[in-house]
Amino acid sequence: MNIEDKENQFEISPIVVSDQKNFFVIVGANNSGKSTFLRCVQSTKFASSYMVNVNRTVLKGEGAIDKVYQGNYIPFVEESRRFTTDNSEKRTQALQDFFGLNDSDRQPIIEWYNKYFPNPIYEERENPENSASPMLLKVGGDSITKQGSGMRSTLEIFIKLFDPAIGVLCIDEPELGLEPLLQKHLFKAIKDKASATKKIFIATHSHHFLDYEDESNNFICYRNSREKINIKPADDIKQIIFRLLGNTLSSMLLPEHIIVLEGTSDTTYLNKCLLILSKKGYSIHNSGSDTNIRYAVNSITQFLKFNKENLSVYRNKIYVIADKQMNDINIREWKKLLSNDSQLKVLPKNGIEYFYPERILQEIFNSQESREKIIDAFLKANPNAFNEVRITKVQLAQRVSEIIQTSDLDDTTNELFNFLKNLP
Repeated sequence: MNIEDKENQFEISPIVVSDQKNFFVIVGANNSGKSTFLRCVQSTKFASSYMVNVNRTVLKGEGAIDKVYQGNYIPFVEESRRFTTDNSEKRTQALQDFFGLNDSDRQPIIEWYNKYFPNPIYEERENPENSASPMLLKVGGDSITKQGSGMRSTLEIFIKLFDPAIGVLCIDEPELGLEPLLQKHLFKAIKDKASATKKIFIATHSHHFLDYEDESNNFICYRNSREKINIKPADDIKQIIFRLLGNTLSSMLLPEHIIVLEGTSDTTYLNKCLLILSKKGYSIHNSGSDTNIRYAVNSITQFLKFNKENLSVYRNKIYVIADKQMNDINIREWKKLLSNDSQLKVLPKNGIEYFYPERILQEIFNSQESREKIIDAFLKANPNAFNEVRITKVQLAQRVSEIIQTSDLDDTTNELFNFLKNLP
């Protein structure tokens, strides 16, 4: 199917989409050209097309059949096909369109709506005791004109899904005014009506309207450096979802960044340092071992592999801090699993204890020895101890974390502090 550049905005004209496909989901940033593309689809398939634009939340035409409107329906539709913007007053009236249909044509629309939406829609006379009174369309006991904007915005979509004269239906922002659950219901109702005789194009800002079952139905609309419109297949749906959710993992109740460490004592200390540095949105994952280096290496490797394969949005948001004892093979493999080398910090010592503030170690162990001498002796002792002060690595991390202050992190010779300060 060749989509003609009716508004002189395409980089390449025509834009070609597969004739074998019946359902197309177009995503892109604001002003990327999605609505323009839909209008071009409509104008290309002029005689058999219809575009449901964003100006559909105000329902008109309730009450008795308006013969003047019915007589002008076709000119109104033809006029709308010539619009080059959606900033125009809508002349068509969804309720008049609905009640202008025969009973046998309205009933499938009602049944389809009620198949997907939890609150049923139904017809009822304005005066139930007068069969000659105008017919109303109701949801939950009230006229649809008194429902929220989201419910009102869906009516035109359902009517046009069943219009046999429409071979190509374009829907701009079907999610308008709908809560996420109803967005999912509407997506299914729309997609299930797509066929070779009714091809459907939707432009959306909602991840609930992405096609997860057939990812090849998703396309990205964007403008190039010359502000010309391009359409390309969406090759990474996870990244699209991430962008549609606001480009922040915290909006999904997830940490923005992850730091991977070896053991529990590392976690305690790093959490306190991050707190002092006001580094927010970080979660620390420890590999589950303070003593078994082989176990720790395997745990970190498997975590990074899982992340790359299943959580691609985290690939440039994960940081690994490891001891000097890591061999070059592990380092090379981890670098391949991360986005860039700056996400990996190999400390020049075998133990995070070597990066505790010296003054705090001297206070805890009641000694004036250097940090390196204190920790050398502490780690060699079994059980861990120095200067007759016996304390585990985890307990030491807790004590240091209780005492450390902002000024302690001013030590520019501490490579761990320097790494943490440079985190985003």
